[in-house]
Amino acid sequence: MKSIVLAVEPHEKSEVSRFRKITILLSYYLKRYGLISFFIFLLLSGMVMGASYSGANHNELTDKVIKFIMEHILVRDDSSVIGVFADSFTLSFVFAAAMVIMSLSPFGIITIPVIILARGFYCGLISGYLCVTYGLKGLGYYICVVLIGTFLSSLALVYISQCCLDFSASIFKEIFHRSQYKYVSLRDKLGVVMVNTSFMIVLIGFASLADTVLFFFIGGLFKF
Repeated sequence: MKSIVLAVEPHEKSEVSRFRKITILLSYYLKRYGLISFFIFLLLSGMVMGASYSGANHNELTDKVIKFIMEHILVRDDSSVIGVFADSFTLSFVFAAAMVIMSLSPFGIITIPVIILARGFYCGLISGYLCVTYGLKGLGYYICVVLIGTFLSSLALVYISQCCLDFSASIFKEIFHRSQYKYVSLRDKLGVVMVNTSFMIVLIGFASLADTVLFFFIGGLFKF
């Protein structure tokens, strides 16, 4: 009895297989890193907006705000170790606390991205103002004194934002899709958020410590 053999070109089979592998790989990375990539994008977008705004014409209120910020960034003769550390830590802690508070409501899925965008705007405003006002000296000051602490604290805040948004989304599902929500209890998830946030607060503390050390050991080399 004769049989019919369907021949498939080897290269066609490999093409389909390769496409499926790429699709599966992309799906995996989007699920695993898509949210944190989104927050990194928001942070960078805020930095670009802040840097652009620093070169624009400001009103009197905006100038006062920028001047107040710069007084806590630039080296002063009356600067104290505790004061510099407290200024650096408090600012990042405020952003972290705001995200944790907003994660306790379903509205956090909207406000938490805005908070990260605001953090990026603040960082961009500082870097842009230093460069616009003081030129290369300001750029050097930002890279040598401000950048390391800003990078570490921003990294911690991005991670906190991811955890907080996930918890806020869980509350949203619990409220509006109760019958379909069968995941881990909110109490357990809240515990995870608090533990992860605590670790990131420690990282913010190290970032503030780096700010303080660089402020006194390197910042004094720049005269404004």
